[in-house]
Amino acid sequence: MKGNISLIGNYGSDWIRYSDYEFKEASDGDVYITPAGEASYTMYNPFNVAEDLIIDLINIGDLALKLEKNEDKNERKELIKEILLFTRKYGLIGLICASVYNRDIIGDDIVLLIENNIITGEKMMEESKYVEQFIPFVEKGDVEFRRYKNNVDVVKREDSPKYHGKRPVVLDLVFSKFYTEKLNWIIDFAKLISSHFNQLLIYKNTTGQLTENVTIMAGKFHPHKIGFTIDQLDETNISWDFDSLKTTIETIYAFAVTDETTRMDRCKHCNSVYIASNVRTKYCSSSCRNLANVQKSRERKKG
Repeated sequence: MKGNISLIGNYGSDWIRYSDYEFKEASDGDVYITPAGEASYTMYNPFNVAEDLIIDLINIGDLALKLEKNEDKNERKELIKEILLFTRKYGLIGLICASVYNRDIIGDDIVLLIENNIITGEKMMEESKYVEQFIPFVEKGDVEFRRYKNNVDVVKREDSPKYHGKRPVVLDLVFSKFYTEKLNWIIDFAKLISSHFNQLLIYKNTTGQLTENVTIMAGKFHPHKIGFTIDQLDETNISWDFDSLKTTIETIYAFAVTDETTRMDRCKHCNSVYIASNVRTKYCSSSCRNLANVQKSRERKKG
């Protein structure tokens, strides 16, 4: 990552990714993506890979939107491949946390779902029914939710990160090998970000014609569980604490498209998304710039 986006503060809580993921099909035909059986986990800071994270997700969204217009088997395979690569690089996106208003999902009787969530059209669900959507392949003894008088605990039949204190206990489940997300959920989220960016570029190109602020795709983002602290080491910093990778991505995206010192746009030659430190940059790479210049030269000669 080049570090072009001006991200303010630090990411307070690292995220988990596994070394390998695989697809599993449930009895109802839905396809899920889940950590592979022998995979090992590592922790990383999403802010350190912010630009790659946004660009990779939008590329998935672009492929998915293209497939909506013209279904192609080879492009479908490419989409599946890119999603698998994405999860290996960044992990699953934590939709179990990002789709509800509840902070402590495990132990609550009812969960309240946010509007326009990509999980279900329901407004509320029983906790057990909601959680079951994210662990459809668990067997007896794999995961237990032990309820005590004043708290609840997640007990897993494998070694994975466990959190106590300030972080929600549901992350014990999210960071386990038993947690999974539907393939279509990840695709829908990628399409949302890609569609939002496309709409944003349309409005940017008509800035001189706008007479008032325009909210793009209103109601699609719900950053209701972003916390932060103020830390001091060599300097004073905001330390952000997010409930999920999904909310992290949305926040990084917001920084990227509003940063006046960088340019986030689509390449004038290949239409790929790029982020550049020079606001006058029009191409994603030197090769695209050279190809565009060659094309312009040929067009001038024909003229």
